[in-house]
Amino acid sequence: MNFDFYITGTIGVVFDWWTGQRGTTAAQVRHFLDENKDKEVNIAVSSPGGYLDEGITICELIKAHGKCNMFIVGMTASAATVLCMKAKSVKIAKGSMMLIHNSSYTLDVWTTANKKGIDQIIENFRKYRDDLDTFDKAIADIYSSRNGKTMEENMSKMDEEKWMMAQDAVDFGIADSVIDEDEFETHAKSIKNYYLAYNGLTEHFGLPDIPSDEHKEAKHRRGFLERIRSAFNKAIDDEVTDESTESSTNKQPEMKKIILNMICAVIAVQDIILNEKGEAALTEEQLQNIENDLKAKADRITALEAEKKKAEDDKKTAEQALADLQKQFDEFKKKAGDDTSHVHNEEKVEDVSAKDMYNDVKNMI
Repeated sequence: MNFDFYITGTIGVVFDWWTGQRGTTAAQVRHFLDENKDKEVNIAVSSPGGYLDEGITICELIKAHGKCNMFIVGMTASAATVLCMKAKSVKIAKGSMMLIHNSSYTLDVWTTANKKGIDQIIENFRKYRDDLDTFDKAIADIYSSRNGKTMEENMSKMDEEKWMMAQDAVDFGIADSVIDEDEFETHAKSIKNYYLAYNGLTEHFGLPDIPSDEHKEAKHRRGFLERIRSAFNKAIDDEVTDESTESSTNKQPEMKKIILNMICAVIAVQDIILNEKGEAALTEEQLQNIENDLKAKADRITALEAEKKKAEDDKKTAEQALADLQKQFDEFKKKAGDDTSHVHNEEKVEDVSAKDMYNDVKNMI
């Protein structure tokens, strides 16, 4: 299915340097909806959330448009779930997940303070706490507009901070139906695999880990990618251990590029991006390419194993046929030897001269 618009990445930013992904802003959504007035549009949503004010603004823009169908593909959480609640319809792909939770502040207190300073910090924290309580009630009220539950019921669910599978989200009323189609499920799986391989959900978005037990293949892939990254970084460290500090600093980018090219060749992926920390990250499309390549290789291995088995069976058949022929030949040879006659003690023929032959004829007359 072709979507008219995609809501991805961090809500409220054009580009998130932390994750290396483009985000989605209210301004972008407003521009898209203005260009599609009076048209029914299909919007794909896959986002770990972001800024609440931007999410609520997008929610109201979608409500005002009146003809927006939202499709949850992969994983959608926090502010990204809020913005869907006043759409015409909300469908979720099989294998996808949604998460609603309490709002939060990023707290950064690194200072030296006396008693009065500490009292002021505490007072600020109390204000933050009161603001968050207000925000949570506003969020719960938005969920109520879709699922018809009370504010208290929604706030209780938000307190759990637990991922909901597709049918759970439908049962709770924040999605209308599950899309049970292979194409959607494949995309959902690919997106979730990307976030399983990303270790910043808790640190950057304040989200609980994705329950990988539901998808063991994704869990295995996360371990696979982590092993690649670990081997990648270890190889760099080992390479520059014996170098001086200055030469090591200059050598690392070059060595990372060489080893990265080697890894790309092994896993059949191009253009892996390194962030400022030198860590490698894979996009959703690259993960899907790896999955397709691994499946193709597995199918090829299965085919080769079948060919090998057939060759081994053919070899055994040929060896048996050869043994049978050898046996028949040996028996024939033995039988032929017993029936063969041999001439022994042949009479010696003496030489006769022409004169003797004349005399013999003469005497006969």
